[in-house]
Amino acid sequence: MSNDFTANTRESDKAGFFSRHGLALWIGACVVGGVALWVGTLLFQEEEKMLQEKYYVAKKADFLVTVKLTGTLVATDVVTLKSELEGETTIRTIIEEGTDVNGTTIYEIKVGDTIQSIAEEQDKDSLSIQILNKDLEIDWEDLPVGQEIEIPGTLLVELDPLRLRERINTQDIGVQRAENTLNRSKGDLATLKLSTALAMKVAENTLQNAEMDLEKTQNSTVINYVQNLEGLIANYEKDVALAEKNLKAYTKLKELGFVSEVEVLREESSKAKTLHNIEMAKVDLEAYRKYDRVSLLSLKQLAVDEAVVNIEKTKVKNKADLSDANSTVYTAEKTLELEKEKLDDLREQMANTKIYAPQPGTVVYWSEHRYHRGEPIIAGAGVHRGRNLIKLPKSKSLKVEISVPQAKRSQLRKEMRAWIQVEDITLPGTLSMLGTNVDNNQRGHSDKSYFKGEISLDEAEDIPSDVAEGMKVTVEIQVVNLVFPNQRVRVPNQCVTTRMISEEKAQRGCWVLDPDTEQHEWRPVTIEYSDETYIAIKEESVPGRGLREGELVHLSPLSEAKNLNLEEGVFNKGALDLKSPPPPDKEKAAPSDKEDGKEKDSVANGGV
Repeated sequence: MSNDFTANTRESDKAGFFSRHGLALWIGACVVGGVALWVGTLLFQEEEKMLQEKYYVAKKADFLVTVKLTGTLVATDVVTLKSELEGETTIRTIIEEGTDVNGTTIYEIKVGDTIQSIAEEQDKDSLSIQILNKDLEIDWEDLPVGQEIEIPGTLLVELDPLRLRERINTQDIGVQRAENTLNRSKGDLATLKLSTALAMKVAENTLQNAEMDLEKTQNSTVINYVQNLEGLIANYEKDVALAEKNLKAYTKLKELGFVSEVEVLREESSKAKTLHNIEMAKVDLEAYRKYDRVSLLSLKQLAVDEAVVNIEKTKVKNKADLSDANSTVYTAEKTLELEKEKLDDLREQMANTKIYAPQPGTVVYWSEHRYHRGEPIIAGAGVHRGRNLIKLPKSKSLKVEISVPQAKRSQLRKEMRAWIQVEDITLPGTLSMLGTNVDNNQRGHSDKSYFKGEISLDEAEDIPSDVAEGMKVTVEIQVVNLVFPNQRVRVPNQCVTTRMISEEKAQRGCWVLDPDTEQHEWRPVTIEYSDETYIAIKEESVPGRGLREGELVHLSPLSEAKNLNLEEGVFNKGALDLKSPPPPDKEKAAPSDKEDGKEKDSVANGGV
C-alpha cells in the first residue's frame, strides 16, 4: 500500500515537474515573441517616421494661391493742395486738421457791385476771385449785371507774400512804360507810312519828268537844233551869193571910180567870213549829229533809268523802313504782353498766398514719404513751390495703395479678388490697377523693384467709422483657387530644386524614390502655381515628367546634389551665343564650373 502510494507520489511529482517546466518555456517563448514583435513594431514605426521625415507623399489637394502684401488706405476722390508760390516762404496760418470745410460757391453780380465790394461781402481776396474766374474774361472795371461768378471756399492756408506787393507795383509801372512805347511805335509807323507814300510819289514824278524830257529831246530839241544849223547854213550860203554879187558890183564900180578899193575888200572879207561860217556850221552840224545828239539822248535816257532805279530803291527802302517799324510795333506789343504776363503772374502769385478749398471735405495734412524729409506742416514752417500741404478728400470712399514686388508681378492680373484686413475688420476688394512700369519712387534704399497697384473696396460706402485714411492694412490677393476637380499634385517648396543637367542648361525638378530599387531618380517638373509653403505641379502625360499621386518625393533634394551652386546667375546661358572673344590667357583663367562637377543643384527660389 505504501509502495503504491510512494510510486503514485513520484509519478505525480514527475508530471508536475514537466508541466511547470513546459509552462515556463511557453511563457518564455511568449515573452521572447512579444519582445520581438515590440522591437519589430518599433523598427517599423521608426522606419515610417524616417520615411515621413525624409519624404513627402505626393497627393492632390485643394490649393488656394494668394499673394500677400501690405498697403495703405487712401481716399479715392481727393484733391491735393500745394504751394504754388515761387521760391521759398513760410506758412502764416493754416486751418486745423480734421476741420470740415466748404468748397466754391456761385454768386450772381448785382447792380452796383464791384470786385472790391464782392470781396468784402464774401470775405475773400479780390485777386483770388479774379484768378478763379479768369476763363470768363470779365471786365472787372465794368461788371456785367446778372453774370454768375465763382467765390472761393474756406480759407485753408495763408503764406507769407514776402515782397510781392512791391514787385507788383514795380511791374505795373513797367506795363505803363511798355504801353507808352507801343503807342509811340504805332505813331512812328503811321508817320512812316505817309513818308514812304510821299517818297514814292516823288520818285514816280521824277521818272515821269525824265521820260517827258527824253521824249522832248528826241522829238523837239535835237530836231530843232539840227534844223537851226541847216537853216543857218542855208542863210550863210545866201549871204555868200549876195556877197559875190556885191563884190562884182563893187569891182565894176571901182573900175568906174565910184567906190574905193576898201569897199571891194570889205565885200571880199564878208564873203570869206560867210564861207567860213558855213564850214563851221557844217562841222558843228556833223559833230552834233555824230556826238552831241547821242550824248544828249544818252544823258536823258540815263536820267530815265536812274528814275526807274530810284523808284525800285524807294520801294525797297520803304518796305525795309515799314518792316522795321512793324517789327518795332510787334516788339513793343510782345514786350507789353510779356510785361502784362509778368504782372498777371505776380498777381496770381499774390493770390496763391491764400489757398482756398476748391470743394467740400475734411482737411488732412499731407504726410511725406518715409524716405523724404521735410518740415512739419505747421504755422511758421518753411515751404517751397510744389510742396504738398493739404489733402481734401471729397467723401469717405477709400482704396488701398500697394507696392507689388517684381517677383510677384507676373502672378497678378487686374480684376483679381482680394481680402483687405485693417485691424480686426476684413473687407473684400478687387485689384483695380496694376502698373506696367517700375515705380522708381518705391525703391528706397534697396535694389528691389516694385510696381504700383490699387485695390478698390467693394463696400466703399459702408466702411466702419474707425477705418480712416492712412491706416496700414494687410492685403491677400487671390490668384487661383484649385478645388476638385481642378486639384493639382501639391508638394512643399523645398522639394523642388533646379539642377544643371549640362554645362549650360538648367532643369527644374524633384528627387523621387523608386520603390523597386530604393534609389532616387530625377523627375523634371513644371511649376504651375506656388505660395509661401507649397508648389502646385502641372499635370503631364509624358513619361518621366511630372509627379503622380502616392510617389515619395525627397524633402531634402540638396542632399542628392554632387555640387552646390548657391550663386545667383542666368539659367540656360548656352541657348544664347554672345560671340565674345576667348580670354587672352587661358592658363591663368579661373577654373570653370566643369572642373568642380557636372551637376549643380539650387533651391528654386522658394518655389516661386
